[in-house]
Amino acid sequence: MNKILCRWIWVLAIGVAGCSDSEEELQIVGPDLPEGEGRVYPISAVSFTSIDSVEVSALLGTAGDSESLPVVILLHDLGGNKADWLNNTGTYVALLERGYAALAIDMRGHGETLLPDGRLTLELIDLERSFLDVHAALIWLQSQSKIDISRIAVVGSGSGGNIAYVCSGVFPELIKTSVSLSPGLWGAASLEPLVIGTGLESFGPRSMLFMVGDQDQIAVSEDRILSYKDFASFLEEQTAEPKDLRVFTDSADHGYALLDNVAEAQDLFFLWLEENL
Repeated sequence: MNKILCRWIWVLAIGVAGCSDSEEELQIVGPDLPEGEGRVYPISAVSFTSIDSVEVSALLGTAGDSESLPVVILLHDLGGNKADWLNNTGTYVALLERGYAALAIDMRGHGETLLPDGRLTLELIDLERSFLDVHAALIWLQSQSKIDISRIAVVGSGSGGNIAYVCSGVFPELIKTSVSLSPGLWGAASLEPLVIGTGLESFGPRSMLFMVGDQDQIAVSEDRILSYKDFASFLEEQTAEPKDLRVFTDSADHGYALLDNVAEAQDLFFLWLEENL
């Protein structure tokens, strides 16, 4: 995955491009397209430190000079990184276009965020403690003048959806609502659900939208299939109102791909944020 080097996203409609030493000899004319209004969204590379001394890397995007913005914290899937939300889906820009701030973070052991103690191998404990990276983001956001800290949402894709669920249960006073896209993580040998908040004190997830495709599955043997739909249903049962579980028929799209490929999913996603954030 290419690193994000620039700090700005330009959404422009460009009609004509060309260059020539002699205009009489050569002219390059582009298609006759209407000029767009042009929008610029500043995206800053930021970092903040967790309570267990992990330096968390992130990208913060805001809608220009707007003040008191609701903010959506974006969590990538296992093996991904913060740039996935910019390079592989239109969700980041779509949030900015609708007036939200967007904070995509590299969770520990991914992207530019290192593991604790100089370790190089990602372990289950790191996934279980990734909610501390989100906690660091929540604390850092309190120092940002453009952010309305009473309106913070967490959105996770794939295993990031597990972590969004855990964060909702651990920080209900800091997170107003959350969205979990295709949550699911299982033990390789036991196939037991992992990263679901087990053992955390005063755990009470609430205000969550779960979205999943009914064909999003993993075949582990000829007679055993792991279903993301079943995993999402299990988490939804443990969640307090307001909550919703939407299963999209005949869709195998996973995580944020649901938002890009299923029109109903994107509509529901932004409606949930509008009504609950």
